[in-house]
Amino acid sequence: MSDGYVFSELDSFYGADAFKRERADQKKASKTRIIKILFFVLAGVIIVEALLYALVIPCMSPVKVSVAGLQSLTNRDIQRFIEYNPKSTWFSFDSAKAASSIALNSIVENVIVEKKFPDQVLIHITERTPVAVSLATINGKTVPVQIDKKGVIFSIDKGMPSGAIPLVTGFIFENPAEGMRLHARLRPLMEQIAKIQESNPEYFSAISEIRVLPKDYGTYELALYPIHSKTRVLTDNVLNVEALQYMMVVLDVIDSIDPDVAEVDLRYGSISYKNIL
Repeated sequence: MSDGYVFSELDSFYGADAFKRERADQKKASKTRIIKILFFVLAGVIIVEALLYALVIPCMSPVKVSVAGLQSLTNRDIQRFIEYNPKSTWFSFDSAKAASSIALNSIVENVIVEKKFPDQVLIHITERTPVAVSLATINGKTVPVQIDKKGVIFSIDKGMPSGAIPLVTGFIFENPAEGMRLHARLRPLMEQIAKIQESNPEYFSAISEIRVLPKDYGTYELALYPIHSKTRVLTDNVLNVEALQYMMVVLDVIDSIDPDVAEVDLRYGSISYKNIL
């Protein structure tokens, strides 16, 4: 056997072995690619399914409505205002319509309706609070009327509010309805009362009535009736803590001097009084 023939046999042997190893490596790489593809496909399916359960399904489920800021209103009232449908979904819930429906109620000062993805609706309500109570005659019956700091009449014939809420009279109500506002010239008085209530509400516990006395050209003055005195106090249309403090001091001095004073006039920067006839 020649040397050439031996080397030829060896080359054939090692060449076949290399070919087999190459084929084996190719099969292994192919399996690895398939495993990787299957892994990414499976991971993709899991992610899609997770998103489906976390986001899509909640959006298609009944929406969860939460209400904050209620005082006299109830959750049932809000559901009635918005005509709540327990089958409503996050997609179908109309937040603008809900806000408009709630705002139509006179007791609501402000409302915000916010949709939070994927299945929540948050409703925040600010209710009107009374700063004064007045009286109106409806069908021959005298009923209380509650007024807020902006001069809005929001409660008629629904009882008297609790707390140091002054009775303000002298208004002329023509067919009063909830949602109406006082005349523009009277609204500053409600703002003044609201400021006093924020800082020194105890002053209104000492006053039984504030009467508006109309004057010419649309202006007005005030008559105050203290609870623990039979003396009426006349003042201008500016009502603040300083004016009430001054009034209390004057009443204390006059009561100590002459208990039969019927009226004290604090208008025009001076003090005058009238005795009981």
